[in-house]
Amino acid sequence: MHTVPGLFDRLTRLYGEGERALAEGRFQDAIGIFSEGLGLDDQFRLRYVTMYAQRAFAKQRMGDHQGAIPDYTKAIQMEPPINQAQYHFHRGMCFADLEDYQQAVSEYAKSIELFPDHPGPYHLRGKLFATKLERYQEAIADFDRMLQMHGHPEALQLRGFAKLNLGRGAEAIPDLFESNRLEPDTYTDYLLAWAGAIAPNDELFYHSMEAVLRADPGYKQYFLDNDDYARFAGQPRFKQIVGAF
Repeated sequence: MHTVPGLFDRLTRLYGEGERALAEGRFQDAIGIFSEGLGLDDQFRLRYVTMYAQRAFAKQRMGDHQGAIPDYTKAIQMEPPINQAQYHFHRGMCFADLEDYQQAVSEYAKSIELFPDHPGPYHLRGKLFATKLERYQEAIADFDRMLQMHGHPEALQLRGFAKLNLGRGAEAIPDLFESNRLEPDTYTDYLLAWAGAIAPNDELFYHSMEAVLRADPGYKQYFLDNDDYARFAGQPRFKQIVGAF
């Protein structure tokens, strides 16, 4: 209980003003409001949520990932485990944006340990494994777990990408078709061409290659330079499609 007359009411008012600023996208205002509240009492919380957590969120939305990390750290120290899981997740996103991928992976693991039934940490850790760390088998495991909870086109696309990097072209095809069904994307078509090349499924390769080049001729050089397509280079159909773009 605060002994300073009116302090609790003032802190409650500031917290409410900060929440409104967040909801309205006024993140710089929110940072100022929560900083004022923390200057009065850094232990204050409402519904178990601290002003550190709220300020951290505002900083993260402003792109100040370095500044958000210590605020999330304080929130983790002060709030219950279910909230800690969320803050480890957000702190992981901050580390990923700062290109500290190993630390981001560690944060996602802590989030999963505290609350294993949220798809977000599996999704973003799997994405790092697949696109930054070349840990493709671990990426597949994360996407397997995530997709049990929530179908998502990017997760399917990236699981297919990870399988392709392990030489498992035939296994990648269903993931990539389903990703394209949920959200058509030229890059997914490119991955389908790659899957067709190594499955092997030549008709899928040619069909997907043509779709890719029709949508974005900038992919042409990838088909000319990638060793996985070398066996097609001398074929008339390959030359015809490449020549058309």
